Amino acid sequence: MSEEVLRWLPWGCIFLFSFLLIFLIHKRFVENNVWGKVVKKYKDNVDLKVLSEAEFVTKFGAIENHSILYKLDRLMLLSGIKNVLPFVNGEVFLCVEIVLSVAGFFEGTIIFQNVFVALFLAVAQAVVLYAVAIGLSGRTYNQIEDQTAIFISILSNHAKGSSDIVSIMQNTISSLNGVLRGIAEKFVQDAENTGNVDIAFDYMKESVENRQLQTIIINLKNCMHYQANYEEVLAQMMSQVAAGLSAREDRKNILFSMKLTLVVISITAVIIVWIIGAGLGIDVKGSLTGNMAGQALLLITGLLYLMVGIKMFKTDK
Repeated sequence: MSEEVLRWLPWGCIFLFSFLLIFLIHKRFVENNVWGKVVKKYKDNVDLKVLSEAEFVTKFGAIENHSILYKLDRLMLLSGIKNVLPFVNGEVFLCVEIVLSVAGFFEGTIIFQNVFVALFLAVAQAVVLYAVAIGLSGRTYNQIEDQTAIFISILSNHAKGSSDIVSIMQNTISSLNGVLRGIAEKFVQDAENTGNVDIAFDYMKESVENRQLQTIIINLKNCMHYQANYEEVLAQMMSQVAAGLSAREDRKNILFSMKLTLVVISITAVIIVWIIGAGLGIDVKGSLTGNMAGQALLLITGLLYLMVGIKMFKTDK
């Protein structure tokens, strides 16, 4: 009986710690989720809160939220994953990352029976999932960048016959497709459900990463408050978008050169090490995989490449 208890005790401890970890993650998520922060902004004494925040920003500058769960929650919005799987948020994504990491460690321990391989798989599997989300976010970013000029043009046309931004956006939806159509539909839905267009604008801004589109959203919100001419503001934005598209091509070319250089340097380094090893009669592969120092070196190199890969994904916009 005691042997049976001792055999299951570690699994019971793992379950208990996992439950506590998920509970703490859930608690932090509730405090930092995007939609909750947007709605909370308008619950109590809106005018006084806005004035105090404006005074604070004027004195000290804006402060970004560096919470991991907040950033992951935004990533689910930016990548479009939340549109397909509404239940997926920062909390769920982090839990999946932890499960994949633990699974990778056990895979390396059981299949390869090597702690260095286990550590690498633990990190790699979590990084791959994160890279997929980053890649989807980058794709969404590029789609928005491609469609922004058309979006402004359509908005400008509908602004000629209406001064109500919700009606303008509603009329624009039928002419849009892809990511921007979903963003416009969500804006109209939020405005109608909450009865507060400011909340719809703020959530719309949180749902995109493209700086130009964020600027357009802010300008439209200001136009609504100050009853400015939407058509004139959008015409000014069109020239900025055109300049941004021109700079985008230069940015893409520079990034492609960086990727190509990294691949060439990596291949060249492997060839040089192999040639030197062959010339000196050294078994390079055996030296790296046959002892702990070599395996540790391979682990560090692999982790560095994972970090560089993530950086590449983040800048590929």
